[in-house]
Amino acid sequence: MIFEATGPYNAIGKIAMAQVEAALSAGWRVSVVAKRLHESLQDRVEWLKLYVPSRGFALQWLTARHFIRKALGDPRRFDVIHGHQPQIADLCDVFQCHFLTRAAHERGCLLDSRGWRRWGEAIQKQIVLMAEDRHYHNWNPATHMLFNSDLTRHWFGRYYSMPPSEEVFLCSSPDWHPVTSDERSSARRSFGIEQSGIVIGYLGGLQERKGYRRIISALIGWHDATLLMGGARCDHFDIPELNGRLRTLGLVGDTDRFYAACDAIVLASHFEPFGYVASEAAARGIPVIASEEVGALPHILEHNAGLAWNSGDDLAPLVQTIVAQRSQFAAGCEAYTRAMSRGMHDSRLLQIWEKAIGRRRSVTAIAGVAIPI
Repeated sequence: MIFEATGPYNAIGKIAMAQVEAALSAGWRVSVVAKRLHESLQDRVEWLKLYVPSRGFALQWLTARHFIRKALGDPRRFDVIHGHQPQIADLCDVFQCHFLTRAAHERGCLLDSRGWRRWGEAIQKQIVLMAEDRHYHNWNPATHMLFNSDLTRHWFGRYYSMPPSEEVFLCSSPDWHPVTSDERSSARRSFGIEQSGIVIGYLGGLQERKGYRRIISALIGWHDATLLMGGARCDHFDIPELNGRLRTLGLVGDTDRFYAACDAIVLASHFEPFGYVASEAAARGIPVIASEEVGALPHILEHNAGLAWNSGDDLAPLVQTIVAQRSQFAAGCEAYTRAMSRGMHDSRLLQIWEKAIGRRRSVTAIAGVAIPI
């Protein structure tokens, strides 16, 4: 398993960690290439430590392939190589496609900062964009791609054309553990929020791609709802027009407590390949309101775990509907969580790996030598 931070550090790290756990539970021997590996895994896997330069995300991106290959050693000693980073997609038997930088760029929301800092970021992100494009245009036909949603699959095909071997493979949901009334009261008190009134949650910080401006615009003039905002760079962010109805937390370590405080979670992204926040919120019984550019939306609607939002429309009626029909949407959240259970996910993942092994062995038998990766 190859991902730079494998553990509960971000959405992809959580997915990679769950996949490592799936392999371990099935009795597989697992090696993990990562700079950060959660302590719960460190004595259960072979940790192939990954070096990452300390500064400059463009430098980190461009050197990742070199350092990953160095950490891997001879890739042919593994039965299956499963990667989560496009720099080494062609080295993998199975590659998981989570995010398309090109899609964010085409929507004009790749940059998040202002002023002189913006230009430095712009140059670095343009370098990363061109490098990512190059990797995705030169696909290894022996690599099996897993798209994390139909949305990701659609736009990948539009930008790069479809790889020969691919399928949609949804990430698993956390286990069902709905919020209790006591948890909700305690969580709101901890964030300085009055028990009465509606609380809308948003995790994404001040990232243009995450659509925080859409939510703020929809809340101005609405006086009975508080926005609980978490994510990068939002620690001291304020909008005077919200008249004190905004609580900003910065990076959120305890997401369970965050969800517990909310009546609904809003994903207003301009482009979100899946949106793992939707699964985390649903597992806590918190309905999700999502824009059409969120990959999880069809599954949210299928199970009545939330509602679709056209960002040009009013947000208030959707939130009020969710609050008025709390029990029905909670039941939908449970159905969503059960349908995307860890057990079903793990079973299918093992089948994908077994097929990858079969493909590798068949090519080896024909060639009479190990597959050169």
